[in-house]
Amino acid sequence: MKLLRLLLVLVAFLVLSLGIFWFLRPLDVDFEASRSQVPHQEFSHFADMDGLRIHYQECGAGTPLILVHGFMASSYDWKEALTLVSNRFRVVAIDLKGFGFSAKPSGDYTLAAQADLVVRLLDHLKIDKAVLCGQSMGGNVVMRVALRHPERVMGLILVDSAGLKPVNGKGGGAAPGYARWPVIGPLVTALALSSDAVVRSGLSKCYFDKAKVTGERVATCYRVLRTRDGLSAAMATQAQNSTDLTESLIGSLRQPTLVIWGAEDQLIPIEAGKRFNALIHGSRLVTFERCGHVPQAEMPRQFAKEVLEFLNSRPQ
Repeated sequence: MKLLRLLLVLVAFLVLSLGIFWFLRPLDVDFEASRSQVPHQEFSHFADMDGLRIHYQECGAGTPLILVHGFMASSYDWKEALTLVSNRFRVVAIDLKGFGFSAKPSGDYTLAAQADLVVRLLDHLKIDKAVLCGQSMGGNVVMRVALRHPERVMGLILVDSAGLKPVNGKGGGAAPGYARWPVIGPLVTALALSSDAVVRSGLSKCYFDKAKVTGERVATCYRVLRTRDGLSAAMATQAQNSTDLTESLIGSLRQPTLVIWGAEDQLIPIEAGKRFNALIHGSRLVTFERCGHVPQAEMPRQFAKEVLEFLNSRPQ
């Protein structure tokens, strides 16, 4: 009996300590406090989507190109591509709900809801039609926009896109396994994120060239994940999205499509890119050798070259 009491006291103490540790973390990131660390902060804007504050960066003029980031990422991932492409086109890089400097309320974090958010941003910016470019999770999001609102999408660019079931069980997420534990997952993850080591390890899986995992890149990702709302939003996104698109749905896409893939992607192998290419009629697959999961950040000039060629060749 004494042993049981002692065990209960220890458990209660642990839960209390973790709870205190959790609530001592900042609630969310503050754009104004971080402004000096934000690349291209002069292009940053905020839109009020029925009470939901969404951050995006916009520059350039011409045909609209909407850039949608991957899981646990933000508009930061497009910082090089933004300026390389905007000299010819109107480029908008969004922070999805729960990521970057956008609001992170509790609620619906399904990819369908994120797709609806992209459409609402198009409405806010008075854009009738656009080319949509999505990387990783963002690819899944833009395909959902194209499937539900084909009249709004002039073309698709899928960059190491999620949306298909893993090939032969290959690939895995950058997030540690304990992040998926029920109930205590957020607390244990918050404890692990008391330093940026977990973030650095996860990002290292995304790049073939490890030199690209810079202190700035780690700090940008870590800044969000070390907040209560940022980590909660990431966990909610992970928990609410376990269903991929069917091959028949992907095969029904009719927009001109460019598929870009890093040949050394450890998270979503090149086999998935080949399957997207085979399923989407008329699509073109471009493979970047010696490149990982984030081609737009690892090889931005080559990425911009392919995107510009696609945009210029797209039927008007």
